[in-house]
Amino acid sequence: MKVLILSSSTGAGHDSCANAIKEVFDKNNETCKVEEVLKYISNGVTMIMTKGHTFIYRYFPKVFKIGYEFLDNHSSAYKKGSLTNRFLSIGSKKLGEHIKSENYDTVICTHPFATVMLAMAVEKCNLKIKTAFVATDYTCAPTVDAESLDVYFVPDNVIIDAFIEYGIKKEKIVTSGIPVRQMFYNSLPKSEAKSLVGIDCEHTHLLVMCGSMGCGPIKKMVDDIFVRMPEYAEITVVCGTNTRLKNKLDKKYNSSKAIHIKGFVENMSELLDSADLYLTKPGGLSVSEARQKNLPMVFINAVAGCEEYNRKHFVGMKTAVCTDDIGRLIEECLSLLENPEKIEQMRTIFVREEKNNASESIREYLLKQNDGEQ
Repeated sequence: MKVLILSSSTGAGHDSCANAIKEVFDKNNETCKVEEVLKYISNGVTMIMTKGHTFIYRYFPKVFKIGYEFLDNHSSAYKKGSLTNRFLSIGSKKLGEHIKSENYDTVICTHPFATVMLAMAVEKCNLKIKTAFVATDYTCAPTVDAESLDVYFVPDNVIIDAFIEYGIKKEKIVTSGIPVRQMFYNSLPKSEAKSLVGIDCEHTHLLVMCGSMGCGPIKKMVDDIFVRMPEYAEITVVCGTNTRLKNKLDKKYNSSKAIHIKGFVENMSELLDSADLYLTKPGGLSVSEARQKNLPMVFINAVAGCEEYNRKHFVGMKTAVCTDDIGRLIEECLSLLENPEKIEQMRTIFVREEKNNASESIREYLLKQNDGEQ
């Protein structure tokens, strides 16, 4: 196979998913490239939308929530002939010509916008290729093209009905899980991981991260938890690309041995292995990484939108807790830190789950589909 993956940097999870899939194709020495879908409109559009998305997502999450809810309730806003649809159509011919010139036989979308542009590219350029969408949240995003693609890979069997209700035929839906990088499918013993990341092996470890952008009320929550947490607990805060948050926390906690402040990290797998509890926002990739590590979660409801569905999914499984009230959420987190038996009960639910390697499953399915047509 020669595979093109269309993603978008308007949300780090889409790129993370794309690169996780690419990792498996690369391992099998197959040609696979990840590209930003918005560049087919223009590089300027890519920059404006990426920076705008980051700014709103980090500082005005309520605006993001309102926009998502509007799209969720107004399907005509992105259907054929709509302003959104016409905007995405600008790059469709250029995309189609690129797919033809590079002889790609399979195109995978990890962002809903890409499904719309790809569907139009297939029609305009008469492409004879396999097309797929990989969902990065536990719901069907309102901007997914529901008619033109060959297969839709979904995170879990329980949300198949949501995709059917959206208009996708059942025979096109395949449960794969959400792809995460291969390092998350392997785990270290907790004591070994704690030692590796500088945590006392006898201590309970709370890992705090609110997406790669470090959004949400992290500082307030960390401040309140730190002064009340048990003596046998330690906290690691991963600020991601939010350098302002990291600088504030560094200044306040630089002399404390019980709290560890990180910026952008490369050892996220080891940090998850070392953690007993994970305070995070319910982003699709974050929760999927934690799921592979059997790690119980406390959710910060920082952004809502599609993440609301992720929250409901894992709270319903009883592998996570959440409340919209920050004070109550802090109490929930402290209660769990003082109750390792409850944490273990939540972890056991994950352990009993059947899990698969999502990227491997996607590759194997598409490989069979391509082989079947040769």
